[in-house]
Amino acid sequence: MSHAPRPGDPAPALELPDLTGRPTSLAAARGRPVLVTFLRHAG
Repeated sequence: MSHAPRPGDPAPALELPDLTGRPTSLAAARGRPVLVTFLRHAG
């Protein structure tokens, strides 16, 4: 992406682990509201 996303732009492809560690893709939730929260882990 050559610019910062703007309201209404499609979300980029994204796959991250859910709270149980299973990979979850943003595309799997297409058409439904999604909240993505990034948690900082001590390590």
